[in-house]
Amino acid sequence: MNARIRREESTHSRVMAIATTLSDVYGARLAGSPQYLAAARWARATLDTFGLDSARLEPWGRRRGLSWEATRWSVEMTAPRYQRLVAYPKAWSPPIDSVVRGTPVLLSIRSDSDIARHGAELAGAIVMMDDPAPDPSRFEPLAHRFTAAELDSLSHLTDPGHPVDYWDDAEGYAERVAKRNQLAIALRAAGVAAVVERSRLPNAVQVAGYQAYDSDVSHAVPAFVMSQGDFDQVAHLIEHGVRATLELSLRTHATPGDSIGYNILAELPGSDSVLRNQVVMVGGHFDSWTAGTGATDNAAGVAVAMEAVRILKAIGASPRRTIRVALWDGEEQEDYFGSMGYVKKHFGDPETMHLLPEHSRISAYFNIDNGTGRIRGIYLQNDSAVRPIFAAWLAPFADLGANTLTIANTGSTDHMPFTAVGIPAFEFIQDPLDYETLTHHSNADVASNLVPGDLEQAAIVVASVLYHAANRDALLPRGVLPLPHRR
Repeated sequence: MNARIRREESTHSRVMAIATTLSDVYGARLAGSPQYLAAARWARATLDTFGLDSARLEPWGRRRGLSWEATRWSVEMTAPRYQRLVAYPKAWSPPIDSVVRGTPVLLSIRSDSDIARHGAELAGAIVMMDDPAPDPSRFEPLAHRFTAAELDSLSHLTDPGHPVDYWDDAEGYAERVAKRNQLAIALRAAGVAAVVERSRLPNAVQVAGYQAYDSDVSHAVPAFVMSQGDFDQVAHLIEHGVRATLELSLRTHATPGDSIGYNILAELPGSDSVLRNQVVMVGGHFDSWTAGTGATDNAAGVAVAMEAVRILKAIGASPRRTIRVALWDGEEQEDYFGSMGYVKKHFGDPETMHLLPEHSRISAYFNIDNGTGRIRGIYLQNDSAVRPIFAAWLAPFADLGANTLTIANTGSTDHMPFTAVGIPAFEFIQDPLDYETLTHHSNADVASNLVPGDLEQAAIVVASVLYHAANRDALLPRGVLPLPHRR
């Protein structure tokens, strides 16, 4: 079976075609946006053409906030010389009526008291947020693969570390959203015309957004994130007493009100009359931020998940359990809206630990969301019982460098809602490459920064893990159920 999986991927790979179509053809897939829905319909149709069953857009619940897209913008310096500046609007930013022109004010604003202290200075102003970004050494490589020593260190860890659970992973989410909204309201009340922030990445413009997927930001101030070089250039002019003039425009289209959020699902039905009602799941988040086209975050993971099930279908694999692929909505907003909505709908509520019948029929969930790097193994999430099982499954891929197992916990993605209700859920270890240094949430997150060979390797490993999980006599072992956790 492993040989057939490798042969199919080496001769008929679709993984790059899937990733490129999702990212650079359909573009950014902001949760709730028209682009998200268009790409989701394409993914559903594509899974259907692979011959999978029940390919569908499944509602996970109602999202709040705006269905938003930016349709046009510009950020220009018109004095002391003309220069078009590299900047991108924050997702869900309100539009600018006509054009904002003026000499920017360079300030550090962290709270309402900072706004009050500057008072009338802010009325009608373009505020440049002077919050220094981290200063990584330029002598460190931009991209990195795990070394043998680093993988060995991971494999010998005895302390799984944080996040301990979903609640630890999402700690402070509500407070962060509230703080952002409070600051936005205060800036608007002070009469600020627009805000420009400095990118945290030195080599790209890293843009996230106002927290609009679960909050209303119609009261906020139009905001951009600017490249470090351009931001510093304008700041240096101001610091030297040179009058700089900026001209900003931003057109957006936003539809207010509640609407349905959708995940994308399909399955390869199980063949065993006894086990076919049990399921092994694989997936990653489908949504993205807006500066790039969401290639490494996370068209890469989506493509690997889709390709893995395509491979199994193409080679006529007949898994005993059903294998279900799930592509999640709303992960980027920190609270895993799509995957948590799915977990609550199908498996149970982590706040009450009231479990549903399907909870006893899922063996495991495997997640892919760490960029375009090849798979090097699996994070065990402090589940030592699965170590010998996974070791056997990964042993045939030692030649591909994919046989590291670590007891370490990892978070910040969609396996965490599954762990919250006691379902075995795992993230694959991937080579970091330039994910954190260049592409993560940035304008460099485009298909040209995908690595074809790494995605092909990942699809092979994932397909094999899914097949063996689906054919195992028993469900994967489970630990003690978590306690209910009220927010």
